Amino acid sequence: MRNPTICFAVLNYNGQGHLRELLPTLLEAVRHYPHDCPIVILDNQSTEGDVTWLTRNYPSVDVVVAPSDDYLFSYNWLLPQRKEDIVILLNNDVRVSPNLIGILARHFNEPTTFAVSCKAFTWDGLHVNSGPCTFDARRGWLKAEYAFSRQRTSYTLFPGGACIAVDRLKFLALGGFDRLFYPAYGEDKDLGFRAWCKGWKCIYEPNCHIFHREGGTWDVNEGTAEGGGSRPAALIERTNYFFMWRNLRHSTFRLNHAVYLSWLICRKTAERDVRWLNAFREARQLWKQRRGNALRNSPERISLSALRQICGSPVVEPRFSEEPSITSEESLKK
Repeated sequence: MRNPTICFAVLNYNGQGHLRELLPTLLEAVRHYPHDCPIVILDNQSTEGDVTWLTRNYPSVDVVVAPSDDYLFSYNWLLPQRKEDIVILLNNDVRVSPNLIGILARHFNEPTTFAVSCKAFTWDGLHVNSGPCTFDARRGWLKAEYAFSRQRTSYTLFPGGACIAVDRLKFLALGGFDRLFYPAYGEDKDLGFRAWCKGWKCIYEPNCHIFHREGGTWDVNEGTAEGGGSRPAALIERTNYFFMWRNLRHSTFRLNHAVYLSWLICRKTAERDVRWLNAFREARQLWKQRRGNALRNSPERISLSALRQICGSPVVEPRFSEEPSITSEESLKK
């Protein structure tokens, strides 16, 4: 699609401190882009006057209040109401580079592109904490990690969650972020994997960037967890099980996974690792409750070995076609 329509959608909850840093950089990025790009703040029922503050200080920004504080699942409510071809989903705890919009948008010239993410620096700019996500799936376990050393335009298992440009219609066709992963973590990996199962691509683009105050949004919503962030760590562990149990339905993988889990449970029991055993027990209980809906949204099977070879491999630079190609609502419903 050439010259697609684009908007920013920023998720916010009691985030005035974050927005003071982010919004000037968004306005600068919009000025650098030669076409319209609205900025939409999706406010999750803030209780500290964020909407009033935004209206008074940033009248050019659209503020939309979600029906409830539904974490990032509020995007599932917002995107059906938008008309743009591409929506750039942003945490509020970031700053963006001026060239962000154009560089992300150009990848959507390729009609099979689903999502594009960019390089992420730590807030102080001293370290890069992103890269294309690669993975290995063997012995009944999936291990996914960022390849920090591969700072080139590459295919990725999933686009990093702090800044994702998505094809809006493809996002809707996938059903958006899956509530299996409520309240947080794992939903972006799941979304990217389901896109690959549809034959749609996810891309990591390091030629534009953000600065990310990692964990800033979570701290506002949940407070600082006891034990140095144990709550997010437990959620990450739990959602990793959900991802495998729902998406990796290949018979060989499931058999190996069952054998590995049996061994792991025995080991953790012998070690008296109460934290791990409690977390695993909680995951299994929640899976029983959510399994029916989760499996109804189970993706088509994909060759894990073929996908593993693709993730991390370089992307050929996109070229604009003579005619714009915009996916239609009708074609995505087929």
